[in-house]
Amino acid sequence: MMQALERARVGVFKMRLLCIFEFCMAFAALIRANPIENSINQVTEFTIIHNNDIHARFEQTNKYGAVCTQEDANMNKCFGGVARIAHVVRKYREEAKNGGNPVLYLNAGDTFTGTLWFTIFKDKIASTLLNKLQPDVLCLGNHEFDEDIEGLVSFLNAVDSPVVVSNLDYSKEPDLAATNKLSNSTVLEINGTKIGVIGYLTPKTKQDYINKVEFNEEITSINAEAAKLKAQGINIIIALGHSGYQKDQEIARDCPDVDIVIGGHSHTYLDANQPVADKNDANPEAVRGPYPTTVVQKSGKKVPVVQAYTNTKYLGKLQVKFDAFGNLIQFAGEPILLNASVAQEQDMLDLLDTFRPNITAKGKQVIGHTKVHLEGGSICRLRECNLGNLIADSMVYSRMLENKGGEYWTDAAIALIAGGGIRTSIKKIADGSITFRDMADTIPFENRLLVTRISGKTLLNALEHSASVRNKDSNGGFQQLSGIRVEYNYDMPEGQRVTSALVLCAQCSVPSYSKLNETDFYNVIVTDFLLNGGDGFNLIEKQDQFTELLENDDKGALQQYLEGHSFIYTGMENRIVITKS
Repeated sequence: MMQALERARVGVFKMRLLCIFEFCMAFAALIRANPIENSINQVTEFTIIHNNDIHARFEQTNKYGAVCTQEDANMNKCFGGVARIAHVVRKYREEAKNGGNPVLYLNAGDTFTGTLWFTIFKDKIASTLLNKLQPDVLCLGNHEFDEDIEGLVSFLNAVDSPVVVSNLDYSKEPDLAATNKLSNSTVLEINGTKIGVIGYLTPKTKQDYINKVEFNEEITSINAEAAKLKAQGINIIIALGHSGYQKDQEIARDCPDVDIVIGGHSHTYLDANQPVADKNDANPEAVRGPYPTTVVQKSGKKVPVVQAYTNTKYLGKLQVKFDAFGNLIQFAGEPILLNASVAQEQDMLDLLDTFRPNITAKGKQVIGHTKVHLEGGSICRLRECNLGNLIADSMVYSRMLENKGGEYWTDAAIALIAGGGIRTSIKKIADGSITFRDMADTIPFENRLLVTRISGKTLLNALEHSASVRNKDSNGGFQQLSGIRVEYNYDMPEGQRVTSALVLCAQCSVPSYSKLNETDFYNVIVTDFLLNGGDGFNLIEKQDQFTELLENDDKGALQQYLEGHSFIYTGMENRIVITKS
C-alpha cells in the first residue's frame, strides 16, 4: 500500500514537472515571437536632437545673431544656419543606420520672422528649408501667426513634418481646420516601441494676434492627450512646445505621464558645465539652468527639461534610455555649439543661393551710417540698450516731422518700443554703413506706429508692467524708451517698482524733463502690436480715447531717421536705471 502511494506521488510530481516544462517552453516561444512587448529586460534607447526659435536665421550669423560678414567668416567667427543643422542631424541619422542610437529631430517652434530672408520670402522659405531638414515633429511657435491665418495655412499646407499643438481650438477658423495638418499629438516608432509626442503653445499668443483661434491651458490639455495615448498602450511621452522655460518645468512637474519636456519661446540657454547666472545678469546667453534641467514629480519620477537658446547658434542633444515598461531610467546631454568647426552641408548652401539674389539686391541698399556698435537682441529685454534708444528716438523724430505740434516742437515726445521686437544688433563695420538688411533683421515685424493719448496713471501702469515682465520667460514686453527716464527697484514688490519717472515735455519751447504727473495726459507713440494689447499692455483710455496713425511704420521711421543724420552715435543715457534698495 505504501509503495503504491509513493508511486502515485512520484507520478503526480513528474506530471507537474512536465506541465511546468511545457509552460516554460511555450512562454519562451512567446517571448521569441514578441521580444519587444514581452521581455522585461528590453530597453529602448535613442538620441533627441532639438532646436527652437530659429527666427529665420537660415544662413550663418555673427555672435549677435546678425549678418555674418565676409570678415567674420574669414576669421571663423560665425555660427549656426540650416547648413550646419543639416550636417549634425544627418550625421546622427547616418550613425543610427550603421548601428548607432536611433535619433529623433524635433523642432519647438518659431521658425518664422527675424531676418530679411523671411521679410521677402515669408512662409515659403520656412517650409522649403524645414522640408530639407526633415524634422520628425514640429510644434508651432507664436510667431508662426505673424502672417495671420493665411500665412499659417500656407505654411501648414507646404510642410511635410507632423505639426502638433494640443491646446488650440481652431474650429472657428475654417481655413485652418481645413488643412488637416494640425494634431494634438503624433506617434513615432523606434525599434518597435511607440513614442507619443504632444505639442503645446503659450496661450499668451492670443494677446498678440487678432484671429478666432482659442487657447487652452497647457497642462490640462497635455494631461488629457497623454491619457488618450496611455489608453492606446503608448508608455513613452514627450511634450514638445513653445511656452518658455518656467512653464516647461511646470509641465514636467504636473503632467505625470510626460517623460521628457522639450521647449522654446524664452530663448533659454542651459548648460550643466557652467554655473547658473544671477537672475539679473543681462547677458542673453547667460546660463539659466543645467542641461538637462531635472524636475522631480511628487511620485519621485524624474523628468528632464531642455531648450537650445535661439537663432540656430546651438542644437540640443539629449540621450535617453527607457525600460520595457516605459520608465525613463537614464538620461544625459549637452548643447552643441554650431561654430565654424561644424561643417555646412553643400546642398543646403546651394538651396539658399537660389533665394539669395533677391536678398542681396534689397539688402545691400545703404540707408545710414553709425560711428558706434548698436547693441540689440535679447539684451534689450533686460536693460537699456542703445539700439532701443535709437529706434524709440526715430519714432519721436518721425512724428516731429509730421508737424502736428502747432506752435510747439511736437505733440508726442514719448515713445515705447518692446525690447523683444529688437531682434539683433547692428555691428559697426569699417565704413560704418547700415544697410536695409541690417534694419530688416533688427526690426522684422512691420509694425504700424500710432499716437495714443493716455493719462499719467496709465503710463505709470505701463512702466510697472514693463518692469514686471523683465525677469519672466516672456520678457519681450520690457520697454525701451524715448522721452522717459525711469528707475526700477527690484527689491520692491511687483507693481511698486517704479521709484522715479521723468517725462519729456512736448508743449514747451525748450524740451526738458519733469516728474510724471498721474492726472496729466500725454501723447505716446507705440506700435499697433502694443496698442492692441500685445504683451499684456493696456494703452487705450476707456473714455475720451484718441489714437492716430503715423505716416511711417517702424521701419519707415528708422530709415527716415538714419537718412536724416549723417552719422549715428547713440549711447547709453540712463533712460532705464535698475537699482536695489
